[in-house]
Amino acid sequence: MRAPAPLRLALLLSPLVAGPVTAASHGGHGAAASGPTLAQCQDAAALPSPHCGRTPTPAFDAQGRLWLAFVQGAHVYVTYGADGDNRFAPAVAVNPQAESIYSDGENRPKIAFTPTGSLVVSWTQKIPGAYAGDIRFARATDGGQHFDAPLTVNDDRAPISHRFDSLIVDGAGRITLAWIDKRDLAAAGRTYAGAAIYTAVSTDDGASFAPNRKVADHSCECCRIALAADGKRPPLALWRHVFPVNVRDHALARLDPAALPIAAPMRASDDGWVIEGCPHHGPDLSVDADGQAHMVWFAGGGPSPGLHYGRIDPATGARSAPVRLSGQPGASRPQVRALGNGRVVVAWKALQPDGTVLLVRESADGGRHFTPERTLARTAGGSDHPLMIVRQGELFVSWQTQADGYRLIPVPAP
Repeated sequence: MRAPAPLRLALLLSPLVAGPVTAASHGGHGAAASGPTLAQCQDAAALPSPHCGRTPTPAFDAQGRLWLAFVQGAHVYVTYGADGDNRFAPAVAVNPQAESIYSDGENRPKIAFTPTGSLVVSWTQKIPGAYAGDIRFARATDGGQHFDAPLTVNDDRAPISHRFDSLIVDGAGRITLAWIDKRDLAAAGRTYAGAAIYTAVSTDDGASFAPNRKVADHSCECCRIALAADGKRPPLALWRHVFPVNVRDHALARLDPAALPIAAPMRASDDGWVIEGCPHHGPDLSVDADGQAHMVWFAGGGPSPGLHYGRIDPATGARSAPVRLSGQPGASRPQVRALGNGRVVVAWKALQPDGTVLLVRESADGGRHFTPERTLARTAGGSDHPLMIVRQGELFVSWQTQADGYRLIPVPAP
């Protein structure tokens, strides 16, 4: 991959603020961002940066360089820099024409690299209509300097909800997009519970996508979808599902276009949380070298509310007993990574009286036992969702806060 020459441009500080979100947020589809607070970012002429922009999402390229996609104004931007540093190259606009873009914690731009070195980005465009949107995609084949004209990936163009996109590149080089789609609800009317999961796959490095395929009916309407690579097999998807009647547990499926749609998705959690509304709180997923899927999720009700971890065998549906990671009322946004040799790390943020802390627990035996929680970072103000990312076995948490802007935080072994 040909990357631009390194540049050292100090950027301005201030991020998106993402506050606590509950099922009551469904009407507004997420907590509103209060916007930048540091003086440098109040200037309308401030350069686009992951410190002043919203929802920065990370990826490492083949050389180990950190890249970020973020939203500022009416554009998605990408930039690159050195990890652990507040210096990045000048940002490049992904969409040349201004458009309205969803940019809250659950609905943010995605970024990935293909085996050829192409940089691919997806996002959800706001269109006229209640919670309406389109799934957008663009790629750069020149090291992120210029992007092809964006594609609208959903082939249903009704002014309805096609939102909450997720993006992954698997070991075979396929680019898979998955999103929450309400075309079936629009056709069925009030008798249809929730929305549906749809997917589209590119096998030509992002030049085009195959027709949309439905994965399953009756997903939750506004919780992010977790995607995880599983070698050269099609990726796995984990999402919050609407089981009868209004039980908001989780479901798992392999996004193999030849096997879609699935009549009944594999049940991945059994919390018994009954709620008539979307919690706006999606899960996370990581697959280990043995093909076991490691999951973390939030349950706001049922017999054991809080953050949970569990394992599932995608081939058989066999599940481990869930582990309650935290029952603290302010705990949210869990992430998980299976790193090999039995090491599994989970991280989440938790509201406390003096601010927000980033907490970590680890397992050395494949998720059977976990260490007590330890504090990785803290902030006095608001913060975005934490995101975990791995570079050659080295683990980091990507986190944007009001007080510190964007940070890439190493997660050392305990």
